[in-house]
Amino acid sequence: MTTRSPLLRVEQFSGGYVEGIEIIHDVELDLFRDEILTIIGPNGAGKSTLLKAIVGALPFERGRRFFGGENVSGWSTPRMIASGVGYVPQIDNVFTSMSIRENLEMGGYMRKDGLRERIGEVLAMFPDLESRPGERASRLSGGQRQMLAMARALMLDPVMLCLDEPTAALSPAARGELLSRIYQIHMSGVGILMVEQNATEALVWSDRGLVMVDGEKAIEGSGREMLTSPEVGRAFLGQDEGEGFTLEEGSRQ
Repeated sequence: MTTRSPLLRVEQFSGGYVEGIEIIHDVELDLFRDEILTIIGPNGAGKSTLLKAIVGALPFERGRRFFGGENVSGWSTPRMIASGVGYVPQIDNVFTSMSIRENLEMGGYMRKDGLRERIGEVLAMFPDLESRPGERASRLSGGQRQMLAMARALMLDPVMLCLDEPTAALSPAARGELLSRIYQIHMSGVGILMVEQNATEALVWSDRGLVMVDGEKAIEGSGREMLTSPEVGRAFLGQDEGEGFTLEEGSRQ
């Protein structure tokens, strides 16, 4: 029997923004390349802090992280990105004064060759962007900007994509469209680690979910288990007592 190896492994991860003050405490998680893992929880739970620490944007006090089986605990964000990790922060994730194509060129600046070809491949994933590559990012809708941010992150052919609140402040229709695109990216062979406030919608598309509370991992399970759990529903999905979620309400296809 063959045991799968995780693409990402985080062991007893603890840290925060200031040395000596921990926001996340002894968090452990695995991400496999063939799955979408969504982290949910209340505001201030440490979700985005964890994601930033994983990609090397924040220091951590204790613990280790492994990527592709290699210990990458001391690696910076640029080194993580060069090694196959894409990262899309929640804000300031596109150059608004630049065109769509120019943003993609910036995203591919570390490529040694094939820049033009990769731009064409990435644009083909996002029809809303493909039709107007010369449009300034400042003229795009919120959902289109998020698509551009993801497109930029895909320019270096990542095997893992980390997304921080990708559907924040989007309309329901835009959220559905964006989550559909994220799923399509995943199906192309990219593992997805996503932090989301729109938990119910995100879990519909997720293979697994993880709930964080007060900087710690509280609950973990499959997307289906999370959606149908009364405990998770009442505490984190905005459901009333006795109310449940059925998978027929979702839109993953």
